Amino acid sequence: MKERSDEKKVFEHEFGDVLKEAKSYEKRCFAKKRWGGDPILIVVDSALDSIGLNYFRIVVPRVKRFNEKYILGDVITSFEDFSKHSPDDNGFLEILKNKRAWGVAINVCNVLNVLGKEKNLKDDFEALRNWANAADYNKWKDDAIGKINGVGLITFQYLRMQAGVDTSMPDKIIKKAAKDYFGLEAKSDIEFIGEMEKLSNIIGYSQILICWVIWLAESDLSLT
Repeated sequence: MKERSDEKKVFEHEFGDVLKEAKSYEKRCFAKKRWGGDPILIVVDSALDSIGLNYFRIVVPRVKRFNEKYILGDVITSFEDFSKHSPDDNGFLEILKNKRAWGVAINVCNVLNVLGKEKNLKDDFEALRNWANAADYNKWKDDAIGKINGVGLITFQYLRMQAGVDTSMPDKIIKKAAKDYFGLEAKSDIEFIGEMEKLSNIIGYSQILICWVIWLAESDLSLT
């Protein structure tokens, strides 16, 4: 990896155009306000993103449709409600025809619902946050959510970020930008996450912000 003495200047120069917008998303994550602070939408977002669809053009509009139909319509009001549904639900498949993605969302909600009850947590967001804080990406395959079919390390990390944990995810867009602009390379995705933490400490910006900046810079669209 190349020397990093000027990386903060490089970061601000290359991503200055989207830095302000990225900070607004960073703030939402840390303030527990991602998707309005609705933990169900956070899970749906992460699950739909897990199958490699274009995030801004496909995932975001479908999360909004889910919100309109199921959350605002009071059809699904909790992790427990969601966990009782099936990936075959026609309403789900009208929003996105992919049973695997809905299966991920349902199973994540089931795990978090059980966790919340076992620990007597006050609400679903606290269950999500409690899991995200305690989860260890080094041991993600042994985690109850990591064991869910369809949940890889990227989804595991993205869900934690959405819950406000300052970490990063090794998706191809972030890895390419990290290499192109900062010479950051790693032998594994686990190692990459550790290197992103080091980069964050050096340039003085959170890992969440770095990820948002890269996503926004690589897209012509903004995220709601």
